[in-house]
Amino acid sequence: MSSMPRTIEWRNSAVVLLDQTLLPTEVKSIEITTVSVLVDAIQRLAVRGAPALGVAGALGVVLAMDQGIRESWSPTQLDEAINSIRNARPTAVNLAWAVDKVRPLVPQGRDVVFAAAQQIAAEDEAANHAMGKLGADWWLNKVGDRPLRLLTHCNTGSLATTAWGTALGVIRELAARGRIEVVFADETRPLLQGARLTAWELDQEGIPYKVLPDGAAAMAIMTGEIDGALIGADR
Repeated sequence: MSSMPRTIEWRNSAVVLLDQTLLPTEVKSIEITTVSVLVDAIQRLAVRGAPALGVAGALGVVLAMDQGIRESWSPTQLDEAINSIRNARPTAVNLAWAVDKVRPLVPQGRDVVFAAAQQIAAEDEAANHAMGKLGADWWLNKVGDRPLRLLTHCNTGSLATTAWGTALGVIRELAARGRIEVVFADETRPLLQGARLTAWELDQEGIPYKVLPDGAAAMAIMTGEIDGALIGADR
């Protein structure tokens, strides 16, 4: 059973986010009930990672609809609020994708939009677990039974997704099978997603790790200290 808290979920009529700007020194969730606070959370990287941003965007449309009812918004005001969520991080493809996926459902009502947003979250979690198993199988088919020393960069774990993780999810699956000797987590300057977030996740899961200066990764590979690298790929 994973000890990781949920990165993002809907609870008590609010989007509940694990505030990643506070990690690793403080584990704190924030309850968001307004569009402006959600946009701020996205922009200051309280929530980050492509899949997690997608879920934030989809749930954000529900949030906007709820706020619009409370504050008697016009259709134009609702559209503007949804646009502000979609455009909160212009380089985040998943954010725009998820908003665009649920937005056409708005005329069908809040419950339909909410169900679609929850489906996006569920599909992301299922895809992460499937990726973890496929990736672990691939690695073990290549290297056999020996424990692995793997390098990763930035953060592609639970914190970047709904749950489990993508590239780091493969590492978690390998660890669950007893096939990890050590994980080298690049510090990932300037925001230190590796040193702050990936190292924290690995520590939470009890997976052996070392934080590696970014400039040392090439030498570690060249000298045979690392068997391979697992990293995320941006679209």
